[in-house]
Amino acid sequence: MTTNKFPADDSEYYPGFGNHFSSEAIAGALPAGQNSPLVCPLGLYAEQISGTSFTAPRKHNQRSWLYRIKPSVTHEPFKPRLPKHGKLVSEFSQVNSAINPTQIRWKPVEIPTEPTDFVDGLYSVCGAGSSFLRHGFAIHMYTANKSMENCAFCNADGDFLIVPQQGRLWITTECGKLQVSPGEIVILPQGFRFSVDLPDGPSRGYVAEVFGTHFHLPDLGPIGANGLASARDFLVPKASFEEESRPGYTIIQKFGGELFTAKQDFSPFNVVAWHGNYVPYKYDLSKFCPYNTVLVDHGDPSINTVLTAPTDKPGVALLDFVIFPPRWLVAEHTFRPPYYHRNCMSEFMGLIHGGYEAKADGFLPGGASLHSCMTPHGPDTKTYEATIARGSDAAPHRIKDTMAFMFESCLMPRICPWALDSPSIDHDYYQCWIGLKSHFNNTENTSLQNGHTESEA
Repeated sequence: MTTNKFPADDSEYYPGFGNHFSSEAIAGALPAGQNSPLVCPLGLYAEQISGTSFTAPRKHNQRSWLYRIKPSVTHEPFKPRLPKHGKLVSEFSQVNSAINPTQIRWKPVEIPTEPTDFVDGLYSVCGAGSSFLRHGFAIHMYTANKSMENCAFCNADGDFLIVPQQGRLWITTECGKLQVSPGEIVILPQGFRFSVDLPDGPSRGYVAEVFGTHFHLPDLGPIGANGLASARDFLVPKASFEEESRPGYTIIQKFGGELFTAKQDFSPFNVVAWHGNYVPYKYDLSKFCPYNTVLVDHGDPSINTVLTAPTDKPGVALLDFVIFPPRWLVAEHTFRPPYYHRNCMSEFMGLIHGGYEAKADGFLPGGASLHSCMTPHGPDTKTYEATIARGSDAAPHRIKDTMAFMFESCLMPRICPWALDSPSIDHDYYQCWIGLKSHFNNTENTSLQNGHTESEA
């Protein structure tokens, strides 16, 4: 059975986050009562994929059983992929990256003119830590103009969170097919093999990768039981499979930031049935339920967290995925855009479409910015002046036609040399704040002091 059909609507997926799912492309393909019978139904092979150690606490344990026509071990030895990619990093050090506390902004990267698929168009921008030590993250971007042909990609280093900005992605995984449009995200867990097709031609987007952990829904605390991203809106693919012979099929494995290839004679997407809680999934950002201040002041951006990859320290994230969606601003006597800030966390921002409320100029869809640990940042001059000009009597205002996001981490990112040397870097970024002028007025304070002195006299 082979199908090129990709899900057209939400009814063709399973809803839920972190659930244990069961899926059959052919009824009866899942074994009953056990995971690994002597002979599996339909003569399939049983194969487990583990996202956590076997002995992880039950509430954290992630694994799935795949029932496939041939097991994934059936391939030739891995060999280094040539020519080397050269722009993927999974261990950040002084050797391959630099630190820079300056505010950095990149303009959108042009789509390449040479045929480039998702793998060749993927490149690291910044990150921290090490995939070898199982702690850290990497932020990548991609530009591509052709589908992957007779090959699949497998990331042994960590989980991918992909944010397409231009062009849909049709992603085939071992669990089934996902159609991911700009405005949606997809999570491809460590170890899963997948292939990316581009039905709209050129595509561009962002990728966050986490080492040694997985993404979770954030705790809601005083918000209560509902709000932000609802578990029911996350979608998991249904089983589908390919059974034809595929001579020369290539598995591309990212391992320690380097790429290796192995040949086999069949598609890795030959899983007829599966069950478990370790699966690829997607989410439509328009379904996010934002919360906001309703009287005074501006809420911290953490209130817009969609997913978090936690550390062992409570409340401290290895990586948060935060969005700034359409919403109402109603706070009274309040500077409504984001406040000026120095943060112990580091912030990488991207823009999917529209504009961003704190940057009147220069921050474009497909672009990015990096504000590292304790580097000051905030609204540009135009935004500040326009905001205070409206005064305290500004009516409620709806931010619309926008979707910005942020990857935020407790680790200090090191920046890859090709990102610092990129022709898309905005060398004039700092100038958006240079025009900020002093509005200090001591007249009122002096009058109050004089009045106080006179009353005391």
